[in-house]
Amino acid sequence: MRRVIIATCILIMVCLGLANAAATPGVQQLLPKDNAVKGFKVMPGSLQYGKGEGLTNIYDGGYELYTKNGVIDAARRMYQRKSDYVEVTVHTMKSDKAAMDFLKYWQKENKVKSLTKSKGGASFIVTKPSVMAYGVKGKYFTTISAFYLPDKARQDVKAFLGVVEKNVVRK
Repeated sequence: MRRVIIATCILIMVCLGLANAAATPGVQQLLPKDNAVKGFKVMPGSLQYGKGEGLTNIYDGGYELYTKNGVIDAARRMYQRKSDYVEVTVHTMKSDKAAMDFLKYWQKENKVKSLTKSKGGASFIVTKPSVMAYGVKGKYFTTISAFYLPDKARQDVKAFLGVVEKNVVRK
């Protein structure tokens, strides 16, 4: 009898865990975990999620630019390593083409001449006025901002972008 109770409790916990994972928006699952980039920890309470008009949770004004260009939903989280801060935002786009078109929009806005191509995606990094990476993998468009010295930040945003790309492949 005791084994039946224990087995039932385990089954309930597994079901609750699966239900919780299913309730988590897919885009949110693509955000890096603690130490996905060495030394960076998730900042507690920094997770933001928005869908449709709910994108105002992430973008204080101007969310229409994102929805007009095919953004369905987005998740943002902050990371910290000592005094270094990084912000990662992953967007689900309506299609792979919409994601690539939006990347090209930002490429033009930032006056970047060429994209770095990868299997199933592309990206670029800018260093002024701050260090930012923009990337696409499939139907996901990602931006990563670093708030510290450009020499270190450039490598870190590239590493964060690599983590998101790997998470997209696993999804």
